[in-house]
Amino acid sequence: MTPRGRLVVPVVVLAVVSLGPLLRFGELDPAAVVVSVLLAGTALARYRAPLPALGVAALVLGVWWVGHGLDAQRLLPAGVVLLWLLASVADRRPVREVVAAAVVVAALPVTLVVLALLGRPGGEAVVPLSALTVLAVVAGRNRRTRRSLLQALEERALRAERERDAGARAAVAEERTRIAREVHDVVAHNISVMTALADGAGYAIDTAPDQARRAVAQIAGTGREAIAEMHRLLGVLRTDGDPAGPDAPAPGLAQLDALVEQVRAAGLAVTLTVSGTPAPLPATAQLAVHRLVQEALTNTLTHAAGARAARVALGWSAEELVVEVTDDGRGGRPRDPDRPPGHGLVGMRERFGAWGGTVETGPTDGGGWRVRAALPVAAQVPA
Repeated sequence: MTPRGRLVVPVVVLAVVSLGPLLRFGELDPAAVVVSVLLAGTALARYRAPLPALGVAALVLGVWWVGHGLDAQRLLPAGVVLLWLLASVADRRPVREVVAAAVVVAALPVTLVVLALLGRPGGEAVVPLSALTVLAVVAGRNRRTRRSLLQALEERALRAERERDAGARAAVAEERTRIAREVHDVVAHNISVMTALADGAGYAIDTAPDQARRAVAQIAGTGREAIAEMHRLLGVLRTDGDPAGPDAPAPGLAQLDALVEQVRAAGLAVTLTVSGTPAPLPATAQLAVHRLVQEALTNTLTHAAGARAARVALGWSAEELVVEVTDDGRGGRPRDPDRPPGHGLVGMRERFGAWGGTVETGPTDGGGWRVRAALPVAAQVPA
């Protein structure tokens, strides 16, 4: 049914039904028909202006009743529209208007009470009319409450859906950032090593062909390692499990020796020292340490002019693991303005910050560069 049909059809039904008792008791005169239709017609305004419609209906019924000497038997059945409009007011209007509407409708049983005290008939209708008045108010407010509850539930569902979508977008953005950081670490390091090896092979190809061949072989090995690492990282886009995958564990402390050897093969003399008693670290924390050392050595190969040696030191204590990477370079090279900034330093701090650690970078007293990070060894869950 259309909205207009839902508005008009009940009114027509009320008008027709209200004429039935008048026809049965022989009181169906033209004036009664006109007044009954007018009373039913006021219900057409029950949605937009229920209180004014109630006032008009009460006025029409009151004039009719007074004109017939306040005879209770002359009350028109169409007067039930007052209860209908009262329920509409209770449903759609504020409390003060509901009270006013209830007072208007209650005037009918109050008048009957006064007439009964004066000896007029009709007092037996006071109780049912009063009960119907209260019932109309309760029904209207109940419908209002139910509608408000449904609206609140719909708004809550929409809000939850928006929050879920926002959370999903944030998770995707976070995952993209993590993958970008991982790709940066892998690609930047391996390409830096391959570039250094290629430079060395180019210098030695005429004077030391055996050394050049070893360098080229090392370039091929580093490239294959980079490809395997990329496959491991990008596999997270296709699986929901550990991004390292079951067959390719994420790099950790055990792989630092291989990392140092790889950088040595690129021509940078790197030493690795460990002091103190190592403590168990979660795999993700070990990955953070590995990536920090990798990034620091990559920056030495790429940006430290004249760097010949680097030192990686791991210092264990009961409270924390201190990782320090230093080199003997003479300062940074100018950045290519067409090259976008990388994720290296941000990635270091984010990784260690997730475990409550800190990262500091700056020049050394001898003119080189130092990266120092502290990681609490008692942390078992990222902050």
